[in-house]
Amino acid sequence: MSELPTKEVGQEDATYEHIIKYTGLFGGVQGVTMLVGVIRNKLTAALLGPSGLGLINIYNNVVRLLSEATNFGISFSAVRNVSELFDEGDTRKIADFVDTVRTWSLMTAIFGMVVCCAISPLLSLWTFKNYEYTAIFCAISPIVAMMSIIGGEIAILKGLRQLKRVALISVFGAASTLILSTPLYIWLGIKGIVPALLLSNLAVTVIHLHYSTKTYPWQATWRSMNNIKKGIPLIKLGVAFILSGVFGQGAELLIRIALLDLGGLDDVGFYNSGYMMAVTYASVIFVALETDYFPRLSVACFDKKKMNVTINRQIEACVLLMSPFLTIFVMAMPLIVQILFTDRFTPAIPMATCAALYMYFKSLTLPAAYLPLAVGDSKMFLTVEFIYDAFVAIAIPVGYKMAGLTGTGIALSVAGFVDMLVIHLTHRWKYGFKFSFTPMPLYLAQFVLLVSCIVVSFSENPMIKWTIGPVCVFISAAISLYILNREMNIISKIMNKVKKGKDNADQ
Repeated sequence: MSELPTKEVGQEDATYEHIIKYTGLFGGVQGVTMLVGVIRNKLTAALLGPSGLGLINIYNNVVRLLSEATNFGISFSAVRNVSELFDEGDTRKIADFVDTVRTWSLMTAIFGMVVCCAISPLLSLWTFKNYEYTAIFCAISPIVAMMSIIGGEIAILKGLRQLKRVALISVFGAASTLILSTPLYIWLGIKGIVPALLLSNLAVTVIHLHYSTKTYPWQATWRSMNNIKKGIPLIKLGVAFILSGVFGQGAELLIRIALLDLGGLDDVGFYNSGYMMAVTYASVIFVALETDYFPRLSVACFDKKKMNVTINRQIEACVLLMSPFLTIFVMAMPLIVQILFTDRFTPAIPMATCAALYMYFKSLTLPAAYLPLAVGDSKMFLTVEFIYDAFVAIAIPVGYKMAGLTGTGIALSVAGFVDMLVIHLTHRWKYGFKFSFTPMPLYLAQFVLLVSCIVVSFSENPMIKWTIGPVCVFISAAISLYILNREMNIISKIMNKVKKGKDNADQ
C-alpha cells in the first residue's frame, strides 16, 4: 500500500476567481478529452453514417440504464465515505474500506451482467420491436459489468482527492476508444459496433484499474461476510442516486425508442448528434460544479444567507461563461456540423440550434439543483428529477410529431424552462432559497442576444444573418468579459501571462 495521497483541491470562498480557476483546471483536461471525442465522432460519422451513430446511441443508453439500475449507487455513495476516511488520515481504515468498495463493485458487476443477459430478449423487443437483437444485447452485457468496476474505482480516486489522476484517466480512456474503435469500423462497418464497444470499454476498465491500484492494490475479499456487511450502508446511501439515474437513463431510452418508431434509425442518429452538439459539448462549462461547487454548497447549505450567496454567485458565473459560448455556437452551427460530422448530418442543425436555449436555462438551474443533495433530502431530489424526466420523455416525441427534428430541439428548451421553474419554486418553498434579481438585467440581456442569434440563424437573407448575428455575439462576449474583468481583473492577468511568455521566449 502506498503512502496516503495529498489533497489536491481545497475549499475556498465562492469568488469568481475561485470558480473560474477550477473551471479552467478541469475544463482544460475536459477540452482535451472532448477534442479526442470530436475526432472519434467525426470518423464514426463518416464511416457509419446517421444509422450507425443511432445504433451506438441506443446500445449505450441500454447499457447505462442497466448499469444505473444494478450498481446500487456505489459510484456515488463511496466517494463521501472514502473522503471522510481520507480526512481522518488512517491508511488502514482506508485500505479496508477500499477493499469493501471493490468487493461490492465486483458483486454488482456480475449481477448487472446476468440481468442484461436474462432480459436481452425483452430489450430487443422493447427497442426494435423484434427479437433479432437478443444475441447482441447478451453480447454487450460485459459492458454493464465493466461500468460497475469503473464506477467503484473512480469513486475511490475521487474520495482520495486524486482529481488530476481522474482527469488523466479520462484523456487516456478517450484516446484508447478512438484507437480501438476506428479500425473496427473501417474493417467491419456497422458490424464492428459491438466489438468496438466491448474492446474500448475493456481498455477504459484496465486504465482505471492501472491507476487506482497504484494507490491501493487490489485485494477484494469475496469470502468475508464482514466485508460484505460493511458495504450495506453504501447501498442505503446510494438508493436515491440509483433511482435518479434510472429515471434519467430511462427517459433517454424512451426518447430514442419513440424516435426510432416515429422516424427511424437515421433520425435517432440526427437527434443524438444534435444533442451532443447542443448539450454534451456545452456542458464542459459546468465542469467546476462537480469538482468544486458541491463541497462548498454542502458547507454553506445550513446557513440560509451563505447558501443564497453561494448559489446565486454560481448562477451568475455560469451565465457569464455560457452565454457567449452559446451565441457563437448558434452562429457557427453549419461549420460545427462540418467539423464534427459530415454533410449527411445537416438535418441536425435546426434541432441543435433550437436546443441552445436549454443550456441557457440550465445555467440558471444547475447551481440550485444541487441543493437537495447537499442537505441530504433524497425525496425532494428524486421528485424534481422524476418531474423533469417524465416531462422531457413526453415533450420530445410530441415535438417530433409536430415539427420533426426541429420540434425536438424546441421541446428540449421548453423542458429546460419547466425544470428551471420547478427547481426554483420548490427550493424556495422547501429550503428558503431566494433567487437574486439584482443580476436580472444581465440575464435578460444575454437571453435576448441568444434568442436573436437563434432567430437570425434561420433567416435566408445572408445580409441579415451575418450582420445581426455577429453583432449579438460581440455584445454578449463584451458584457461577460466586462463583468469578469471588473470582478477579477482578468484582462490584466491575461496580458501579464502573455508578457511573461514573451519574455521567456526572448531569453
